[in-house]
Amino acid sequence: MKNILSVILVAIHTALSAQTSVYHHFPDSNAVWNYNYSLYCITGSADENFSVSFCGDTAIGSEMYHKLAVPAVESYSVGVCGSVSIGYKGAIRQDTAQRKVFWVEPSSTTEQLLYDFNWRVGDTISGVLESYDGWPDIVQSIDSVLIDDGFRKRWTINSNYNISIIEGIGSTYGLFEPSPGSIVDFPDYSLSCFQQNGQTLFPDSTTACELITNESPVEKEQARFHVFPNPSRGSLSVCCDSKRIREVKISDLTGKIILDEQAGNQKTATIFNIPAGVYLLTIIDIEGTTTYEVIVSCPE
Repeated sequence: MKNILSVILVAIHTALSAQTSVYHHFPDSNAVWNYNYSLYCITGSADENFSVSFCGDTAIGSEMYHKLAVPAVESYSVGVCGSVSIGYKGAIRQDTAQRKVFWVEPSSTTEQLLYDFNWRVGDTISGVLESYDGWPDIVQSIDSVLIDDGFRKRWTINSNYNISIIEGIGSTYGLFEPSPGSIVDFPDYSLSCFQQNGQTLFPDSTTACELITNESPVEKEQARFHVFPNPSRGSLSVCCDSKRIREVKISDLTGKIILDEQAGNQKTATIFNIPAGVYLLTIIDIEGTTTYEVIVSCPE
């Protein structure tokens, strides 16, 4: 009986090792990370939900990078206690052969290490994720977690804030947020869910993981404009229940206008050939009232 049990345990260990030995590379498109930001401070409290998603590519030096942005924030905050800002957040480049991901901040052209999926127990976490307080996080343990239909490696690096890094997904404490280390009462960034190619992979496939694009549901309802589909595959329509549209504009998250069209006082305007990315759509009706909507374009 003991021999049979030993064989079974060896078989299970071998199967798990085989699954985790398959490297799951970091996404470079069609992915959504949803996080919750929370903080209690003297002036109030912050409770915000936001998404991080891809918004096109950019060349920095001789390398191509994939840009990441926060399109909108759902805020339930009270008082002033810090907040997540929308817009372009930086760009990533991955070296699949080395199992590493590199990061360039918005105001920089210098590349830093973001993730090293070769970390071993006892290794020091350096680069973008390095802790604030001068006491660097150390890889405390490595195990595996079931993602979709396979196991992926998970590195635990900070027990104070329950921070771990999952292969092919990233940190559970903000995608590119430095660790707070051992400092107490720091903001908490919690990974709510991760979606890739329209399928939720974390925490499980049954969890809804929609891209957060609407900052103000009330304002959207009052505007009575409808934008569909959103996200789109490069083309979308804008229509209004009662007012006619005079002009539509599309600008990127840096404020650069990429499209400005007169709608001819029609109730519907259709926009084609929108490059992949996250944009701000401006709708101006015939009375001069302006309405804004965050849109996401994901052409194949």
